[in-house]
Amino acid sequence: MPIVEPTNKSVLDFEGLHLYHSDRSNCSARVRLLLGEKELPWVSHHLSLKEKDNVSEEYFGINPKGLVPALVHDGVVVTESNDILAYLEEKFPEPGFRNVSDEEQLEIDWWLKTSGEIHLPGIKTLQYFKRVAKILKKSDEEFQRYQALQTDPELKAFHAKHGAPGSSLTQEDADEATKLMDSIFEKMEQKLSNSDWIVGNTYTLADISWGPTYTTMTIGGFDFDRYPNINAWYERVSARPQFDEAFLKWIRESTWGHDKT
Repeated sequence: MPIVEPTNKSVLDFEGLHLYHSDRSNCSARVRLLLGEKELPWVSHHLSLKEKDNVSEEYFGINPKGLVPALVHDGVVVTESNDILAYLEEKFPEPGFRNVSDEEQLEIDWWLKTSGEIHLPGIKTLQYFKRVAKILKKSDEEFQRYQALQTDPELKAFHAKHGAPGSSLTQEDADEATKLMDSIFEKMEQKLSNSDWIVGNTYTLADISWGPTYTTMTIGGFDFDRYPNINAWYERVSARPQFDEAFLKWIRESTWGHDKT
């Protein structure tokens, strides 16, 4: 679990739960969703990705990758959204969202791990190719500032590919990302053929992690018509009042535009 020793020491004095997050970020949304499901009070530190609020020494001093979300719990900094889910489940076990067998615990872990691993090559690549890169254009100065702050080689390479002057993600990049996502959704479609939920026929961290991903990919134009079981599952996930509060309301109120949800 990525517990971070922040260079921005101001957060060490924080008491309670503080979340650095962004409105349309599906990674932020899954953490907001779990906080809502557990009815935990938290302090919001909203960062506008459109305004590049996260590209600052102050925020890189909290999350050294400059990504959202980042959770600060009584001065302890936790990054990576799926690890934050696991952290919150451990620290605040009631109500629980891992109430499954030992074997199915491993399934939950696989879905969380996979969600994290495919985010950059799959979800983020498709979203940036289809719409986000146009919205989050970087000036040369902004690009150079990001590259100076960022130390993660994969993120540096990704943003160099779409953010450097004259560069862009390609159709080949998008095709590879679509192929990757389809390989995961085919597995999910099969799992949901005889269950209402992804693991153990009960609502778990796996559903909390993947629900916002569906929303984000739908906004980006991903075709779910081939996946009727996933579509039915999403109807169940998005019908929960916490889902609207954690994500759909943030999209409706976003300054990025008015996407249908």
